[in-house]
Amino acid sequence: MGALLFAATPLSAATLYVVNHGWHTGLVIRRGDIPPGLWPEQREAPPGEFLEVGWGERAFYQTRAPSLLQALSAALWPSPSVLHLVGFNGPVAGRFAHSEVIALQVEDAAMTRLARYISGAYERDQAGGVIRMGHGLYGDSRFFAGGENFHLFRTCNVWTARALRLAGCPVGVGITANNVMKSVAKCGAPAAAQAMRILD
Repeated sequence: MGALLFAATPLSAATLYVVNHGWHTGLVIRRGDIPPGLWPEQREAPPGEFLEVGWGERAFYQTRAPSLLQALSAALWPSPSVLHLVGFNGPVAGRFAHSEVIALQVEDAAMTRLARYISGAYERDQAGGVIRMGHGLYGDSRFFAGGENFHLFRTCNVWTARALRLAGCPVGVGITANNVMKSVAKCGAPAAAQAMRILD
């Protein structure tokens, strides 16, 4: 079965995609939908028509096979964060064919708020530039140092939920990926349910 994709009422040209990776949620944005000058750091990200953005605990997120101890440490003690950016081309649902994907139409003002939020999530060096942390987890991807601390009440899904609220979707706290996706699925309803389709 392909990715499950919900589409909200198409009120603008900009589309924001939310991807459920199981324990973690990510945001996918078409580069052409990013307002000019509001997220200049995206030029440091891998090339591609689309960018997937994830946020999480620095050590845990960059470990390909993290241990239970690392997970507990990340949740219980405030620690540095990291941004994960993936560049790719082609249909989003095809790229994440085995994941739940929800597509939301986003107004210009909401996309402006979202771009500023992501731009503000980076840690900066003394010159104000972003800090590369190495290769990402899959595809053409890179890690960048994040400016906020990660802890139990500011997880990757809480970060995504905050981004979605700025984008105009009234998502709750979002402690788990399922919490986030259930809330996002309600955005634009009932039009979202009418437009639901399975993509091969």
